[in-house]
Amino acid sequence: MRRIIILSVCFILSGCSSIGFNDLFNDYATQMTPVRNAIENNNPQQAKSLIADNSTIHSSYLLNQLEQARINDLTNSADNAQSKFENVYAQMQTKRQAAKIQLSAGLEQSNALFTNDSAITYVPPAYEMSMLHSYKALNYVYKNDIEGALVEIRRANKVQADALSENEAEIDSEKNEAQQHYPSMNNVTRDVKNGFQNAYTFYLSALLYQSAKQFDDAYIDYKKALAIQPNNKYLQQDVIRLAKKQGFHQEFDEYTQRFGELSTLKPNHGEVIVLLEQGFVPKQTEFKLRLPIDTSRGDVRFYSLAMPVYKDSAYISPIQNVNIAGQKVALAPLVYLEALAAKTLEQEIPGKITRQVLRLITKEKVRAELARSAGDVGNILANIYNLASEQADTRSWLTLPNQIAVARQSLPAGEHILNIGNQPPISFTVSKQGLTLIYLTSINNYFNYHVVQL
Repeated sequence: MRRIIILSVCFILSGCSSIGFNDLFNDYATQMTPVRNAIENNNPQQAKSLIADNSTIHSSYLLNQLEQARINDLTNSADNAQSKFENVYAQMQTKRQAAKIQLSAGLEQSNALFTNDSAITYVPPAYEMSMLHSYKALNYVYKNDIEGALVEIRRANKVQADALSENEAEIDSEKNEAQQHYPSMNNVTRDVKNGFQNAYTFYLSALLYQSAKQFDDAYIDYKKALAIQPNNKYLQQDVIRLAKKQGFHQEFDEYTQRFGELSTLKPNHGEVIVLLEQGFVPKQTEFKLRLPIDTSRGDVRFYSLAMPVYKDSAYISPIQNVNIAGQKVALAPLVYLEALAAKTLEQEIPGKITRQVLRLITKEKVRAELARSAGDVGNILANIYNLASEQADTRSWLTLPNQIAVARQSLPAGEHILNIGNQPPISFTVSKQGLTLIYLTSINNYFNYHVVQL
């Protein structure tokens, strides 16, 4: 019997080869709580010391690289951030091109049947990949490398284009059937159509194209951003301005009828663009989903499955406006990343439920076999393991902001001051007919900014 128990333990632990022991019994969101707390308390260096350093074979390796890159950005270690972002991008490219990925994925799915979904390699969803490229683009911008930034912007746009193409092939009926048993996340998803179209990345793209004098490309991406955020007054003005500049008279007339007259830029004026990211994207929490499942004896029983969900209320921005050169200027949201994250989770529900049901059946078979072979000891061992390992997979990029908003203002050329909340004033220069970007990050007590002439 001792031999049977030892073999059983080895069999169970074989499913943990791609995760750490701590991952088996503590979900990802719980592990990341101290890291997020450190950043919110304005101690990003402590956050850097607290975050795990996973090996390349760890199932959460790519996610860990994203978190580390983001923290490096928050500590103004842009070079380290860029190398980690590039590593994730390169590995994602390899995964897409490798023919053996299907076999690898199949083995991971099998391992997950004996542990939980955390054993499956984390593949960053489209909204996270578009943010990766956006942050890489910003780091190039901070070095005044617009060409390098545009390379990343094109990659970000391709992520969204590919996701849109793949999304059109989805079967909505299966998704809707699974969601009938799931709690609603409508309060968090904010009626977004999908989990990958991000007006912020399109806006950043358009801004950089405008800076590079590629006005047709800028116009296209401003329109894409406006289609996602039609009530954003700054986007409305942007499309009107470029429609006029590029001679698209019919579209100019249509936009002015919809949104009002264009605010013209005076000859001796320039523009300041403020991008403000606030807060943290919410964590997923666990809930128990009860589903009817046919047993081997032909009857139906209700089983509880551990599933992830976004339960928090929709994010409310603590900062609604900024003061630019003595004028109160309202911020207009470009993206709520919580909405994209929740929508992405909704779209993953059918696969997650299927794996959970298969896992439940597999673990029950293992328990029954252990009980038959090793008696009460085997039964107790299996039950303890099943109880401990049955947890929701709460992995997502948790150092991302919750919301990114924009404010745009025309100002006379010269020196000006921006004030936001209780932060010290930020000095910036506006050049004639030029663009000045001020990028702000506010996460509770943490605050940082960059000023760049585009």
